Order: sequence, then C-alpha cells, then structure tokens
Amino acid sequence: MTLGTGVGGGIVADGAIYRGAHGFAAEIGHFTVDPRGPRCACGEPGHWEAYASGTALGRMGAEWASAGDAPALLARAGGDPAAVTGVDVGDLAREGDADALALVGEYADRVALGLAALANILDPERIVVGGGLVELGDLLFAPLRVAFEHHVEGRSYRPAVPIVPAELGERAGAVGAAALARTLVGDGGGDGGGDGGGGGAGP
Repeated sequence: MTLGTGVGGGIVADGAIYRGAHGFAAEIGHFTVDPRGPRCACGEPGHWEAYASGTALGRMGAEWASAGDAPALLARAGGDPAAVTGVDVGDLAREGDADALALVGEYADRVALGLAALANILDPERIVVGGGLVELGDLLFAPLRVAFEHHVEGRSYRPAVPIVPAELGERAGAVGAAALARTLVGDGGGDGGGDGGGGGAGP
C-alpha cells in the first residue's frame, strides 16, 4: 500500500500482480469504514482513504489546531487551522512535539484499522507500505504495528504479519511503472526494453 495524498494498493499473489476480473482489483482505499464519516476524494462518505491518507492526517491536524489541542501546529500554520497539512504534522512529530506525536499515533490507529480488515480477508504474508509518510519511520511504524495487532482477528494464535516500509520509498511507483513498461514491450523489445527499464529505475 502507499500512504500519500490518497491511499494506493496492490496485491501480489503467487509472484504475480492480482488485477481482478476486470482490472480494478486492490482499490484498497475505497472500502467504507463509516458511512457517516468524512467524504473521500472520490465523493463517497467514510472511505478508508478519508482516514488513512496524508490528506486525512492534515485534516486531523486542522481539527486539533482549531480546537486548541495543538498550539505548536497552529503556530506553524500561521494561526490558520485550515492551512495545516500532513507535512506540518509529520515535521513537528520528528521534532518531538507531543501533540504531533499523539496525532500520528491516532492516525496510525486509523491506518491499522483498515490494514487489519484487509488482513482478515486476504491473510497476507506481509504488508509493504510506501508513499511519502514512510519517511516518518518508527514514529509511524511503531504505533501502526501495535494498533494492527490490536485490531486483527485471531491475534493470539495467527502468525504475525510483518508491516515493513517499501525499500524504494517514494520511488516505488515510478520504478514499478518502468518495470511494467518493460513487460509491455514483449519479446520484440530485446536489449532496448532492458535499457529503457534500467533508465526508468535509475533516477
């Protein structure tokens, strides 16, 4: 999965990408967590993306700042709660601000809620997380792993599911697109396809 402006997903099963019957599989951000929840970017209310994206983290920060619960965050946004972003929350959390750390912890619980639901359905070997929010490192992953264990079904007897950062970080999408392009070249691509793929993965 990727945590960024939205929530992206992909499923790898038996070494291959699972695309579904019509090519729409793994839109993991778009299942409903709360039908009365905030509206997702797609227009539907209460989708997981509305709780688990970087945009959602910014909205949470704005709500806290507006309520007077995150004064340092409000100051960072120039006194305007509406100007608070997920980046602001992350930056303050890295600086050790207690309110920002609490915000990231609450956000991690919301991410874990959806991941546990997916794990209950798919029983994955591991969960790989990419996107810009991965840069928070253990500030995000430590509470995320704890919350996931709390939410997942059968936690007392099922094997642990590692939740790990994507090795390519924010570059994963670009590298994946280059790798997919190589597969689309087909048998006629030869060395040219290989060179192109290498060039796409290099930057």
